[in-house]
Amino acid sequence: MIRILFFISLIFIGISTNAQTNDSIVRYPILIQFQSVCCGVPSEAPLVSFLKTFKRNNKIKKITAFKIGPLGREGEYNVGFKLTELNRAQKKSFIKKLKLLVPKLNDKGMAVVNEMETINLKSYPSNVSVERVKY
Repeated sequence: MIRILFFISLIFIGISTNAQTNDSIVRYPILIQFQSVCCGVPSEAPLVSFLKTFKRNNKIKKITAFKIGPLGREGEYNVGFKLTELNRAQKKSFIKKLKLLVPKLNDKGMAVVNEMETINLKSYPSNVSVERVKY
């Protein structure tokens, strides 16, 4: 009888633990916010060029990012990197070089880089989508 009660309590604990996990909260080690000042967001071309160069120099097949948007009237969006494809040294190098690149992305609007950013997708409007992008 005690074993049955123990087994049932384990099942309830497992169910309550699964109910508490929230798939809408995502943590990105690095997140770039493309923002508009008046006339649109900066071009993504320098970022794509940087990613290609970084992949080639570090012999990485792909870098996956998550594009979150649209976030405003002028095309604002975020690009989040989980960096699961990189080892510790590569992550450190990637973040350091990205921090140097992002301030230069200010042709139309501006770009801001944030580390260890937590995003709650449920707080965004329903028209906002998350798209997986492989570079």
